[in-house]
Amino acid sequence: MTLLGGLVHLGLNAGLAAVLRDPRRREHCAVGFSGVIFSLEAMEGLLAPVTIVTLGSVTITTKWLCLAECCTVTLLYPSSLTGHLSGMLVGVALAATPLATSL
Repeated sequence: MTLLGGLVHLGLNAGLAAVLRDPRRREHCAVGFSGVIFSLEAMEGLLAPVTIVTLGSVTITTKWLCLAECCTVTLLYPSSLTGHLSGMLVGVALAATPLATSL
């Protein structure tokens, strides 16, 4: 997951650099372990969705919890978007493979 997350992270940054015409995006090349955590969380949310009640009246399933957490963290630390998003994309991709049932 770490290798796939790193490759997806580089691809996302290269794509954003081309679309936004921001060459600084190419300088983001490191992925922390949080990308792997987001990958595992995305896989768990897709393979075994459980309802979670938060803030009293707001109900959210674990399928969407990972995306909500990514948005919240991005509001606090905008530079972490591509790392966490790449982890989520790898988790979703791995959850769709037969390998996911053996995990």
